[in-house]
Amino acid sequence: MNKTVLNWIGSALAIIALSVTAVSTSVAQSVDEEFARELKLVEGLKVYNEQLKKQLAAQQQAKADIRGSIAGSKDLEPQVVPLMSKMLTALEQFVNADLPFHLDVRKESIADLKALMLNSEASNSDRFRNIMDIYTVETEYGNTYEAYPSTVMIDGTETPVDMLRVGRLGLYYQTKDQKQSGMYDLASGGWKALPESTNRNIRKAIKVAAKTIAPELMSIPVSAPEAN
Repeated sequence: MNKTVLNWIGSALAIIALSVTAVSTSVAQSVDEEFARELKLVEGLKVYNEQLKKQLAAQQQAKADIRGSIAGSKDLEPQVVPLMSKMLTALEQFVNADLPFHLDVRKESIADLKALMLNSEASNSDRFRNIMDIYTVETEYGNTYEAYPSTVMIDGTETPVDMLRVGRLGLYYQTKDQKQSGMYDLASGGWKALPESTNRNIRKAIKVAAKTIAPELMSIPVSAPEAN
């Protein structure tokens, strides 16, 4: 075998050796990457399992707390009924002393609560929830304003008007022809006519409350605070 052939064989063997080495390195890198991915997945599962254990423990504690609350509620029941009765009485007195807006609806709600209190099939939780719902509605009245159609007795005649409620600060009316305006006076417990000069601002306030124009600053009369 001549020298040229030997050199060619040697080169071929070197190339094969390099190829085998490259393939082995590539396989090793692939295995390492796959192992790293699997290890990362395992670590993630461990964290997830630990989180689930904490959630399950919290749920078990919540269940225990609820069972304790249910057991303790039996002792509170005799105190709840008198409390609800006082709340209902206070609510009725408050509505009767308040500005007379939506009186029919508000008094009907109180009548429904009274009937619920006497209903033997109703639970105390239902009664209490309904009382709190009405309290919530009454509270919201103090933070809102609105305009709505109604009627007011003017000079002995039941007259259609546009009513304006500004929280619990004031209750106003204006006739449909916009020529007469008035406000409810808590001190006297009746309606008081307002001067014609207030008609323009009352009309603007009604439009703002009805959301037909953008809000703007305006001056409207308010009742003087009641003396203690």
